[in-house]
Amino acid sequence: MEKRFELFFDVLNLLVKYGVLRDLILIGGWCQYFYKIYFNNAPEVPVLRTMDIDFLIPRPAKIKKDVDIDFVLKQLGFSTEHSQLTGYVKFVHPDLEIEFITPEYGKRRKQTASN
Repeated sequence: MEKRFELFFDVLNLLVKYGVLRDLILIGGWCQYFYKIYFNNAPEVPVLRTMDIDFLIPRPAKIKKDVDIDFVLKQLGFSTEHSQLTGYVKFVHPDLEIEFITPEYGKRRKQTASN
């Protein structure tokens, strides 16, 4: 468990070093770690149980730096996994996975023969 926490903070520190963390929002299970601290270890905050770190990239994206995230995360031993079917990309390490998520706006229209 300690390895995951150490790696988590290494990821945050690298994202700070490359100037992109301020433009991302931590979402998902890893937020609970910070909630526990902020709310003085309140029993209502569940224990961390996730293996992946989720970052939300708000729209419109405000990242002003040109950063190769693949290069950045490889420094910590992450590899990149691509899904041919969905185009989905995630960064994988034996102890953690990282996903960068963007919100979807509006409803997608299904194409029909009449369109």
